[in-house]
Amino acid sequence: MKPIDEFSYIRQNFQSPDTVSLIRFYLPIIGNDAASLYQYFISFFDNGEKRHKFSEILNHVQFGMARLEQSLSLLSAMDLIAIYEKTGKYFIKILAPLSGQTFLKNAVYRSLLEQKIGQVAVEHLDLQLPKEAVDRSQQFSDVFTMDSEVRVVSASLGSKTDFDLESFKSLMRRDGLQFSNEQKDVVALYIISEKYHLTWYDTYLLAKETAYKDKIATKRMVSKKEQEGKSIGKLSSFSKEETVVIKEAKADNPELFLAKIKKARHAAITRDERQLLLDLAEMHFLDEVINVMVLYTINKTNSANLNRSYLMKIANDFSYQKVASAEQAVEKMRSFTERRKQEQHHSRKKAKSNIPAWSNQDYKNETTAEEQSRLDEIKRQTLARLRKDDE
Repeated sequence: MKPIDEFSYIRQNFQSPDTVSLIRFYLPIIGNDAASLYQYFISFFDNGEKRHKFSEILNHVQFGMARLEQSLSLLSAMDLIAIYEKTGKYFIKILAPLSGQTFLKNAVYRSLLEQKIGQVAVEHLDLQLPKEAVDRSQQFSDVFTMDSEVRVVSASLGSKTDFDLESFKSLMRRDGLQFSNEQKDVVALYIISEKYHLTWYDTYLLAKETAYKDKIATKRMVSKKEQEGKSIGKLSSFSKEETVVIKEAKADNPELFLAKIKKARHAAITRDERQLLLDLAEMHFLDEVINVMVLYTINKTNSANLNRSYLMKIANDFSYQKVASAEQAVEKMRSFTERRKQEQHHSRKKAKSNIPAWSNQDYKNETTAEEQSRLDEIKRQTLARLRKDDE
């Protein structure tokens, strides 16, 4: 998008927006630039009669193209505008802000607002019903008959915000799960649900599968979904020993996996090792990847205890290379092993090359008679100089 690009307003898109809701609920989230841009669109709406250049907006609101693009992104993300493009020309559709109470019923929007102005301030904006008041409102079925053909549709937030947070929390309480940071986690859960086209229940199952220490780990959720999108080698491409490692790594959580290894070595998990496993989980590794790193570390160091420095070295490599499955982890460890073997072979070969060839008992002197005569003459002249120097 460039300043010379053109845009038009979509026809018959008249709006009388609730500017009170815009300032009270949207402004802390979208900021002054986006709020000013929204007011600009409302003020200059011409029912699509003319083409405009984005440079007109820049001239009026007095900020640059980068801030304009950022503001457009915020407005469209918050459903205040919709942007369409056809053959290099843009079309702007203006959408009305949600009413205050509808906005606050949206768990994601409410969480974003709480992060900006605080929970107490948001509660002051919420509708306050009289305590112990009884709702005497009539239900629809109490007023309308089956023959009326009148259908009243309640305001809906649409598919973009259709996330049943209360049901999600109910399952969390049932299974003993907790948020790591509720405000941030709620927003992240909604984004994951939308990005991967998951229902709230599918999102919960993913959260439960990737939780660590009974805490929801949203970045591990993303790692799990990213893993599903990558090609993973078939088990037939792995050796028998590697296949066993992969299957065992996928079977248990890291603490149980380490406990099994420790038991075989008549040892117990230490507090530092539990913290190390937690550190790896906070690096967003999935359990199966952590298990592979743990096994290879103990085997490499030939110890009953985890070597933190060695394990973190592997973890940093895996993080950089975005290893997201046990299969990928085993392949990387195999490549590490092969690389070390090549380096050791090269080192031995280099050390061997520093030994004079004539020291080999099987060495054969292939010097010609002419070359030997020249060497003898050099030797004779050198000895003569030495004797002369002694005199």
